Amino acid sequence: MPVEYTAVLLRYGEIGIKSKQTRRRMTGFLVKHIRLALEEHNVPCSAIIDEWGRIFIETDQVMEAARVASQIFGIVSVSPVVVTSSDMDSILDAGEQLALAEFESGKSFAVRARRIGTHEFSSQDVRERLGERLFEGVPQLELTVDLKNPDQFIYVEVRDDKAYLFTRVIDGVGGMPTGTQGKVVCTVSTGLDSPIAAYKVMKRGCIPVFVYFDNSPYCDAVCTDIAIRQAQILANFIYGFDVKMYIVPHGPDLDDAIKHGPEKMMCIFCKRNMLRLAREVAMREGADAIVTGEIIGEQASQTTANLKVIDSVVTDLPVLRPLAGDDKVDITRLAQRIGTYQFADEGVSCCTLAPQYPAIASTKEAALKAETDMDMSILKSEIDRARIVILRNSA
Repeated sequence: MPVEYTAVLLRYGEIGIKSKQTRRRMTGFLVKHIRLALEEHNVPCSAIIDEWGRIFIETDQVMEAARVASQIFGIVSVSPVVVTSSDMDSILDAGEQLALAEFESGKSFAVRARRIGTHEFSSQDVRERLGERLFEGVPQLELTVDLKNPDQFIYVEVRDDKAYLFTRVIDGVGGMPTGTQGKVVCTVSTGLDSPIAAYKVMKRGCIPVFVYFDNSPYCDAVCTDIAIRQAQILANFIYGFDVKMYIVPHGPDLDDAIKHGPEKMMCIFCKRNMLRLAREVAMREGADAIVTGEIIGEQASQTTANLKVIDSVVTDLPVLRPLAGDDKVDITRLAQRIGTYQFADEGVSCCTLAPQYPAIASTKEAALKAETDMDMSILKSEIDRARIVILRNSA
């Protein structure tokens, strides 16, 4: 008799240690996002069941449902499961069929079991009885027992009148459900770093508002298109909320900085104005913070001294830098995993104004002195001319 998977078991992480009220609110978000994600991907489900510590999807497309659910923020891991009654005989029969379908012969195995509810047996009874059944009752698999470092597992979760058996635990993206935090303005460029910075705060439940600063004529013509495609990949992780992207013209204020600022501080002026523009977007969108992709010391403008000067233009919002202490190799690895790394191969130039000998320890006083000759009204005209792209529509 072939094994039949009829549901997906979903696990969440730190949601489980929240207060009862907060936990209820967060699992409510999760259930909503799971339903929306399944609908978007045309995966039918007969029920989504929210139980203590677990969520179950009942569906006849278990593998696709598991894949979709694993990419929802808040889900730590997923498992396609065989569902049976919680009496011992049913568990043993289902476990044998699952082993015959999934186990490799000649390998070691172990049984892991946990139980919630009142039963005539303990979790240890399940481990011992099912282990004995597989070791002695399925001789054709030639299994050996290894409780410390087995080649393969059968897991059993007994919950009241049902038992769930599985062999696979598929990692999810983890984090917290989208919407459990507020909006944040995420600045994105065409590089590796800023999309990963955005992803990290999105993973913590924030709703992104993307901003791309169009450096034309000081960048390749395709940069805007690449930035939109980057943001679209990130937006696809969001369910239940609109996701916008502002394309803000940045060339005019760069022209002004070229005229009036010392060349070695060009990147400082550029980023100070980016933060000013990002703040205006935040005010319009009711956002709680600005998120950027700087890594301490990676570029001349990203020394701690220069970041201090850059940040001084925004005093009423936090500027978050999720990558501040990360290594490039870690960022590259995550970009490859979520799909934004592909743009690194396009080899575009997003700015041609970087000085040959940039300032690495500028001061606020030097920046303010140069800016007295600059026309800050240009920034208002730039934000007024921003183009808004709708990446996701919750309706």
